[in-house]
Amino acid sequence: MRYAGRLFFPHGAKLNLDLSTLSPIQGAIAYRLYAQFKREMESDEFDAAVDAGEPFRPLLLRFQRVGQTAGYAAFARGSDQEATKLEAVAAFLSRLDRDDDDRVIDQLVANENLSMIDRTDWEAARTDTMPLAATFFTDEAALNDPLIHGLMSLSGAAFFDRLGLLD
Repeated sequence: MRYAGRLFFPHGAKLNLDLSTLSPIQGAIAYRLYAQFKREMESDEFDAAVDAGEPFRPLLLRFQRVGQTAGYAAFARGSDQEATKLEAVAAFLSRLDRDDDDRVIDQLVANENLSMIDRTDWEAARTDTMPLAATFFTDEAALNDPLIHGLMSLSGAAFFDRLGLLD
């Protein structure tokens, strides 16, 4: 892997994810989702509904490509493709085109649903020099949701793979 992952979350939130339940998405399902994400990421935008079954609540994923070399995936709760609560956003910053990376950060900073993220965290993601999957969580519950972590890993790997940044 030739990219790094960083987690950003509101002050006071604690990461206490049980590693034994890190990803409810395994095996054939993971391969299918990875292939779908990689294929769909050739488009400017796509939506996917992911239901991993009990005890996990379904998630809606919306991918948005920014330019040719950056993008983000937003993870929200909701039903029937209707998002009701933004849980997290994973920004994919390839460092291949700094303008694309900056536009991603600018769009996310402007999103009022991410206002709890500290300005210094946005700048840390912006100024990091290596390819980065930076995930911004809206609260402690989202930070500790294994389904979100599984989907952010799959979507990040698919995005960077299509750019040749995955070993």
